[in-house]
Amino acid sequence: MMLASSPLMIVAGALQTKIIASSTTKGQKLFGQASETSSEALGGIRTVYSFVAESLIANTHLKYLHTAMNKNIHKAHLMAAGIGFSFFFMFAVYALGFWYGGQLIKDNEMQIGDVLTVFFSIMIGAMGIGQASQLSPDIAKAKGAALEVFNLIDRTPEINFNEGIGVTLPNIQGKINFNKVTFAYPTRSETTVMKKLNLEVLPGQTIALVGPSGSGKSTIIQLLERFYDPNNGEVLLDDVNIKDFDLKWYRRNIGLVSQEPILFSGTITENIKLGNPEASDEEIEQAAKMANAYDFIMAQPKGFKTKVGEKGTQLSGGQKQRVAIARAILKDPKILLLDEATSALDAESESLVQDALDKLMHGRTTIIIAHRLSTVRNADRICVMLKGKIVEQGTHEKLLEKNGVYASLVSKQLDTNNEEELIKKDKKDKKRKKIL
Repeated sequence: MMLASSPLMIVAGALQTKIIASSTTKGQKLFGQASETSSEALGGIRTVYSFVAESLIANTHLKYLHTAMNKNIHKAHLMAAGIGFSFFFMFAVYALGFWYGGQLIKDNEMQIGDVLTVFFSIMIGAMGIGQASQLSPDIAKAKGAALEVFNLIDRTPEINFNEGIGVTLPNIQGKINFNKVTFAYPTRSETTVMKKLNLEVLPGQTIALVGPSGSGKSTIIQLLERFYDPNNGEVLLDDVNIKDFDLKWYRRNIGLVSQEPILFSGTITENIKLGNPEASDEEIEQAAKMANAYDFIMAQPKGFKTKVGEKGTQLSGGQKQRVAIARAILKDPKILLLDEATSALDAESESLVQDALDKLMHGRTTIIIAHRLSTVRNADRICVMLKGKIVEQGTHEKLLEKNGVYASLVSKQLDTNNEEELIKKDKKDKKRKKIL
């Protein structure tokens, strides 16, 4: 009799587990949407203020909360009915079992101990089977997720980050060679970014890379920093393949100043000190002076102890860039990589940053990526890239004489600058007429 009624117990246990799990998951998703809205609003609070969208964001957040609340109330009713239904099955079988077991004891066909043993064994077993059957998909998911985690832990990366493994040089000269380098990013393996590129940079030389977007300029920086390895060919430093170097030692000798410098939440001193954790306060101040950052730092309320805010939001673009340059100066790298270091700055800030960069480039092998003519015209050699290849190279004057790709880029930039000047002049004329 108990075995015949056990399917009802299995259904009751499965139903109870499924209702609770389903209700919890859906409730979490709805509250997650509300939390996502509020966190995005707080992260972009300046944008919210600028569009006077505080009420809109607050109402959107409340809408998600009300939806979650209504859904949870509805689910609570269903859950109560479902749990009540499952408990009805359970207690009905209890009643049936105790009634029939009592009859057997009354008729002296079974002892009370045997009745309770059979009753609880089958009841508890059936409930356990029902609840376990609902957990089996989650167990399978957990196994799959754990397998991915263990595969990731056991994976041997192609680029070895362990310190102390590889070659080190007593003195770096700064000669760089790209020898027939072919490369495609792993996520877009079908698109070849670089095609048998050959490039030589002599020690202490300043090379500028120019060309349209997508021509492979920034990829050269990525390969030099060894964020990626080339698919074919080799990148050499002082005639040694960079794959053979101790990676951390190698990167300590390379300084990178990017278009949008990353500053970490903390003081100006802490951000500059990332270039050399062992540096003294005097060395940090000297680096700031060389980067034309000392004056604006001392004008801050707490000087070098001033907090820069999350991602450096308390500083302007030019100030962040000069702090990043001071960080690179403190690192004192043998090779300097400048990736659009002045492209997002106004004329005054660009002048200050460019002056700081000129000091930083002195005596170092430097590769500059830039579009602005003022940044690249003084380079020892300008390389024009197109579709992953160098199509022209030479000094500013020689490339203009060739009247090729570089001359076309310069012409377009001059036309744009002239157009901007004409627009400014036209606005001034209109204002003068209004005043008259």
